[in-house]
Amino acid sequence: MQAATKRVRIGVFGHYGNQNLGDESIIEAVIRNLRQRLPDADIVCLSLDPEDSRSRHEVDAFPIRYRPDFFTPRPVSASPPSPSGAPSPSAASAPRAWKARLKAVPILGHGLKAAARALDFKDTLASEYRFLAQARDYLRGMDLLLVTGSNQFLDNFGGPWGFPYTLLKWTLLAKKNGTRVAFISVGAGPLSHPLSFFMLKHTLRRADFVSFRDQGSLDLVRSRTHQAGRVYPDLAHSLGYDGAGTRIAKPDRPLSVALNPMPVYDSRYWHEGDEDRYQAYVAKVTDLCREVLSDGARLTLFSTQRKDENVIDDILSQLGAEDAVATGHLSIQRNRSVNELMQHLGAADLVVATRFHATVLPLQLGVPVLGICYYRKAAELLNDVGLGDYQVAIDDFDAPTLIAKYRDLARRVRQGDIQLDGEMARYRDALAEQYQAIVQLATGGEAH
Repeated sequence: MQAATKRVRIGVFGHYGNQNLGDESIIEAVIRNLRQRLPDADIVCLSLDPEDSRSRHEVDAFPIRYRPDFFTPRPVSASPPSPSGAPSPSAASAPRAWKARLKAVPILGHGLKAAARALDFKDTLASEYRFLAQARDYLRGMDLLLVTGSNQFLDNFGGPWGFPYTLLKWTLLAKKNGTRVAFISVGAGPLSHPLSFFMLKHTLRRADFVSFRDQGSLDLVRSRTHQAGRVYPDLAHSLGYDGAGTRIAKPDRPLSVALNPMPVYDSRYWHEGDEDRYQAYVAKVTDLCREVLSDGARLTLFSTQRKDENVIDDILSQLGAEDAVATGHLSIQRNRSVNELMQHLGAADLVVATRFHATVLPLQLGVPVLGICYYRKAAELLNDVGLGDYQVAIDDFDAPTLIAKYRDLARRVRQGDIQLDGEMARYRDALAEQYQAIVQLATGGEAH
């Protein structure tokens, strides 16, 4: 009697689960391609929000960082609530009143603050210790931990103890368990803190496979860690939606333009808010919207992450667009799934994008993109696919320049002289090669 063949178990890991559809498109693409090549594999997600990942991708999921709501059962109140469901005013206010009085005493106030910080740190260490023990248990029997795409190597959100530390601890846990670790098509930057590079160096030197999504990411990491890797395209290019080719606007209908704004510098989202720069960005994008509508085109403002919708609302406020909405020339798409987003992108003749994956995803549908680039990654991509003339840097563009580039791109779309299928085929072939290497790694072989 033959022994049963062990089922391959793969963990798809990343800082996703925050309803960013660009990141979710990567996870969807990876799971889809793994299932095509390893149909019997047990695939799980490791993300910031396991509940979202479980429901979105229909797999088991585990958090990559400690979450009280995931590990701690909700406490049951020992006393009945007040009729309103809230604690009584005296019960709620008494502790706060005493704390305020004690803090008003100079020496006691400083001492209490220091004690609170020490207790918080102690609680954090205890929580992290418990989390690491449970993470180690979850990794048992896992053949491959797959760190997937997007900007995994950055420290502008969270500093060194955000992304870099999370990657280091999971890599160390995985290797301790005998689990292989692969970083595939990973982006890097913004990344500047010496401790971040120290952590990444000790992370990557333990990895079994490393690839970057662009040469700029590889150069940044290699310059400070001396760790090398291969370069493969962004994983979202393997999502598998057909449509790349020559996009020709139909002469019997208005041009369809889809525009994705992003809350860059918006203090409601950005790591370092700058209200003046944010408002300047909104004003210039609004000027473009006016131009698109005045040309008789149909304009759709769309989100790939919920925080984008704040910017959409700010644009609408400046635009005063009630008439355009009423006549159907302006519409809003608040997307909640990758499939919904791709359907809307497929209906566009051209896209104006600020988010990186709002630049990536239309291309595989054959839809050309005008990029408002907040980091080098989008500019590098547009250069690589032959759309380098249709980009502006977010910090130094003006509305007339953006409008001029839009007009030229719209003219070329109407003429049908933009061809993207060759570039998309090149990306798909490269990613197929990488998936083959990952399959080899997951099944016990060596990645070639």
